[in-house]
Amino acid sequence: MSYRIVYDQVAVKFTAAQLVAACPTEHGRDDYFMLFELGGDNNMYDCDTGARTRSWDLIGADCEWVVMRKVVEYAASCEGGGMRFSNARSTQAETYIHKNRSTLERALTRDGFGETGIGVSASIRVTRTKLRSWQRERLAKLEALMTPQGDSDYALWELSPLRDPLHAAFFFAFHTLDERPIYNKARVHGPSKRKEPVLKLVSPNAFAGMEAA
Repeated sequence: MSYRIVYDQVAVKFTAAQLVAACPTEHGRDDYFMLFELGGDNNMYDCDTGARTRSWDLIGADCEWVVMRKVVEYAASCEGGGMRFSNARSTQAETYIHKNRSTLERALTRDGFGETGIGVSASIRVTRTKLRSWQRERLAKLEALMTPQGDSDYALWELSPLRDPLHAAFFFAFHTLDERPIYNKARVHGPSKRKEPVLKLVSPNAFAGMEAA
């Protein structure tokens, strides 16, 4: 039976102050997070090296409780044996949830995340004819803030949330207009073969909890 292997996780925190400064009309008191996971299927191998293939994916992008709600959905796969941590014979759903909560608690700052060598480009893709009335109102607001690519039926925004705070603010506020799963809304690239967890390779000042220290 095929299953997903989870090798590593890392999160980056965007504070409410950062998001309000970038886009005050769409943000308020909440901090937001991007949660990334390094994983791959147990039966997929690299043709050149023979090693299992693995890649980084964006698995959550929202305020903490919304990201954790998505994590709980993913955790159901552990119960059926469909997902486990690397070097584990099995992983309980509770273990997966706890690990993700810990990852969010140890989130990196936007600058600190740069030490990981991981890069992210995100997109919001909308088909206008499929939108409900409230979604069309939100789309009009986003179009007023940032001109999209596309045509009369199709709109696309290409964003760099880690480089541009305004892009991050837009992505958090409007990405739900795009009905694709969150992991299909971002292209993530970076070192995937390291044996050490990412958080062991960054400096102490990279952590968001150090900002006020």
